[in-house]
Amino acid sequence: MERTLSVEDVKNRFYREAFAQPLMDNTIRGLWCEFMLAEALGSECRPTGFAWYPWDLQIGNSRRGFPDRIRIQVKNRARMQSWNMKSGQLSDSSFNLTWRRRPFYFTRDNPGVPCEDEGFLCDLYVLCHHRGEDPATADHREPPQWDFYVLPVCGPHSAVTESEIAWLQQKTRDTGRGASTQRRPATMTKGIRGRPPIMPLGIDELSIDALRQSLGLEY
Repeated sequence: MERTLSVEDVKNRFYREAFAQPLMDNTIRGLWCEFMLAEALGSECRPTGFAWYPWDLQIGNSRRGFPDRIRIQVKNRARMQSWNMKSGQLSDSSFNLTWRRRPFYFTRDNPGVPCEDEGFLCDLYVLCHHRGEDPATADHREPPQWDFYVLPVCGPHSAVTESEIAWLQQKTRDTGRGASTQRRPATMTKGIRGRPPIMPLGIDELSIDALRQSLGLEY
């Protein structure tokens, strides 16, 4: 008997292959983190990555600017990876915050959606860090196993210093490419080099109000 393949069949196969294992491949883990955050923040937060926006999540109207619209870039790192499950080797946890030029296609494909010529192309980062180091219990799918660092890059509470921004701008002018500054969980909590300390939040502490507060906005 000939089988008729359905959308549900493909969805189920994709879930089994991509998300049924405790440690996800880092090529798809980013999607999990984006939708984990979107679900935690609620219906006002919508994913934008599939529209090829330079930011991953958005709160508010696309055609408005900050603070009516809040743009979020989501980064993720995990100490335990699928490829080092047997060895127990741990991966480095560092995040790149990249200053770059607006993609050439953005204005063409999204008329009326404001975006600066260059910058971080977001209003804040949420850095997702899976801290699990025990192969027996580490599970990237479990929201409580993640720490979330909220780093504003605009407004009065910006977590990026003026000297960092000046260096990133100069590097971009010199090379014509994006330039990055790094953050690590251990140093974020200490606030080194003139940066404000950033303490991790748990999944239950994430809310739109918490993000607005981190940006210095009233709620």
